[in-house]
Amino acid sequence: MATTRLHTETAEAGHRADAHLWRAAVWGAVALWAAYMLVPSEHTVLRGLVLYPLADIASVVAVVSGVRRYRPRAPAAWLLIAGGLASFAVADFLLGILQLQGTQGFPSVADVFYLLAYPLFAGGLLVASRAGFREGRRGTFIDAGIITIAATLFALLLITSKYIADPDLSLAAAVVASAYPLADVLLLAVTAQFLLSTSWRPLALRLLTASLALILVGDVVYSVQELYTSAGDRRLADALLLAGVLTLGLAGLHPSMTALTARTSEVTLPRYSVRRVVSLYLISLVPVVVLAIQALTRRVDYVWITLLAMVAIAALVVTRFVDLVGQTLRAAEREAALSRFGSDLLFRTGHDELVTTAQRAVDDLVPGGTARVVETRPDPTDETGLFTALVVVNGHAVGSVVADQRETAEQGTRDALVTVARGLSLALERDSLLEAEQATADSLAEQNAQLRELDRMKDQLVSSVSHELRTPLTSIGGYAEMLLGQEFGDLNDDQQDFVEVIDRNARRLNRIIDDILFVARVDAGRLSLERSWVDVAEVAAASVEAALPRARQGGVSVELTAPDDLEPLWADQTRLTQMFDNLISNAVKFTPPGGTIGVTLSGAEDMVSAQIADTGIGIPPGEVDRLFERFFRASTVGAVDGTGLGLSIVKSIVEVHDGTIAVTSAEGVGTTITVELPVRQPAARPAETEAVE
Repeated sequence: MATTRLHTETAEAGHRADAHLWRAAVWGAVALWAAYMLVPSEHTVLRGLVLYPLADIASVVAVVSGVRRYRPRAPAAWLLIAGGLASFAVADFLLGILQLQGTQGFPSVADVFYLLAYPLFAGGLLVASRAGFREGRRGTFIDAGIITIAATLFALLLITSKYIADPDLSLAAAVVASAYPLADVLLLAVTAQFLLSTSWRPLALRLLTASLALILVGDVVYSVQELYTSAGDRRLADALLLAGVLTLGLAGLHPSMTALTARTSEVTLPRYSVRRVVSLYLISLVPVVVLAIQALTRRVDYVWITLLAMVAIAALVVTRFVDLVGQTLRAAEREAALSRFGSDLLFRTGHDELVTTAQRAVDDLVPGGTARVVETRPDPTDETGLFTALVVVNGHAVGSVVADQRETAEQGTRDALVTVARGLSLALERDSLLEAEQATADSLAEQNAQLRELDRMKDQLVSSVSHELRTPLTSIGGYAEMLLGQEFGDLNDDQQDFVEVIDRNARRLNRIIDDILFVARVDAGRLSLERSWVDVAEVAAASVEAALPRARQGGVSVELTAPDDLEPLWADQTRLTQMFDNLISNAVKFTPPGGTIGVTLSGAEDMVSAQIADTGIGIPPGEVDRLFERFFRASTVGAVDGTGLGLSIVKSIVEVHDGTIAVTSAEGVGTTITVELPVRQPAARPAETEAVE
């Protein structure tokens, strides 16, 4: 736990350090941009040789630091972007030197490095797109193509044609001048393709988008000012370009810069929305608008370029429509495959059969055998370009559905594979539960068989006790009785004592056997009642009378209190006698000399209550609730003999008469047991006794 806490604290400290570094970089970028804007134009050295190259170099350092600090999946993407910034730095430094020397011409060596930056930027985005296997590559290529053709038409007619038609420009100057808008178009094409196939949620990607937009707009502003306005201040273009460079550096230093090259499964991808369709529709109308303007202004020199653009965009729109129709059909096929998969899962059981069903589903979703269900989790460091959907059962990954990223470019295919993985997870979990349930049922059946066998053995034991033990005990008791009756001659004192011990223990064993047989009949549901109208006071008095010899021997007094008008009970007299005998004898056994036992009877119209209270050893509070359990003996009984069945038998007798029994006790004070039995007067009193199971 301490190690986990240490790792957590270390991670939090790292996040705080990253946030502080990025905020410091933001303030530094703002300061550089503001300083450049505030320095007057005549300070050529400070502006051209210090501030502008310094901003370029700072951005390069920021991007390289971000790569070293956050270690993105494909660092080459950001390093190419850093190379483009470094090319800008060299170009700005060379241009500053040329301006300082007054030998600035066009084209110059600085233009080589300016133009080199654009393919480096584009290369970085292409590497990022390839590393992430971006969604819907064909569709985004078509959409980016529409945007690129419209931008190319704009660049050719508005900028490049002006340079070509300028008689003051040499061929080399015209070519280099025309290369700038074409480089912008290249960067725009790659940027559009990348942005249409990735998420804009990470801040680093938003900053990257903003920076490239600033650079492109700055180039356009610079060209328009150069061509359509008189020579003068180029502050606006410089401000936009410098802001784009600094923002690009901030994008590379932000912790979310790893999202640029993250796999498609690691980022939330954009959906094909209505807004995107409308935007592309409006962009596709650009050649139509340009053609209309050319017709109205009667400038038909480059009408053929506009017509070519219209044809190209029309072809792309038709291709996009066909692609969307294909996506719709594939979506319908995926829905049908998932429907079949769901139906098959309902009727399949067993691990192998369920996995086979899932494999058929992924074969339908990704034809060609490039998708499969594996029963191991792929190594997270695997770089083979696999799309993975885990199969999780009871919180543990037991397998996965894997497919080639290029075969799952459409979001719908990936969603369908995830659905298969989840469906297989649920089916395997259901199968596991069914197996566990079957195992439990088998275990219960086995235990029930064992219980039935034990019950048979118990019945056999009870039968043996009844026949094999009672017969010799009866014989022993009979011979002891004859010896005590001196039918075989007189006994001396020692012989008399020995025979009395034999007789007493034989009777005791008989009582134990009776108790065991009684419990067995209760368990078997064979306890029968010989009901009749019983005088409870008479039964209680007989039990008290039977207990008096032992009570007097132990120095204990027993008193019976009963009203004269006590209602008779519709009950089994033998069982009631057994109940009172057990309760009173129990009280006598556990009451020390000098103690008292009170048997109190009371009654109402529909209930008779019997209370047996003693001043005996009592029961600990924690053991009172267990008093009626079979074979339970309280911890206070000491060496007093007994089996622990007496009170259990009493409880059974009370319950079979639909009565209740309760006990209160205090250790060292005494115990009171209260029995309440219903009178149960029938509509007409039967003349004879009634046997009730």
